[in-house]
Amino acid sequence: MNKPIIVAMAVLAVFFSATAVSVMPAAYAQYGVEGSPVAGATEEQLAECEQYGIAKSECTENAILAKRRLIYAQDNPSTGSGTPMLSTQEGQTWVFIGVLAAIFGGVAAAFFFRGRGATPPS
Repeated sequence: MNKPIIVAMAVLAVFFSATAVSVMPAAYAQYGVEGSPVAGATEEQLAECEQYGIAKSECTENAILAKRRLIYAQDNPSTGSGTPMLSTQEGQTWVFIGVLAAIFGGVAAAFFFRGRGATPPS
């Protein structure tokens, strides 16, 4: 066989072995026992979940933090809730889409007319 072919085959073997490792199932040890998200929840977290009305099966640190953030945003409306600006009002979304269409349409029109006015090379 040719030396470049051997090198190419070796590179492909390394590439495919690296991608084969990435499709293996990941380990979910950080979430506790499979099917039981409350396996790692402490008594304080379970009590806080009960106070906030979070179901015991959904009691995780992320759920508690999300509920705290929501309560804080409701108590302090000037700080915002962390939701994207485009999802506040439906009318604003169309304004942003119109502005973006005008910008990109203007640039496209400038390229079009600039290309139409160009002289062909001799």
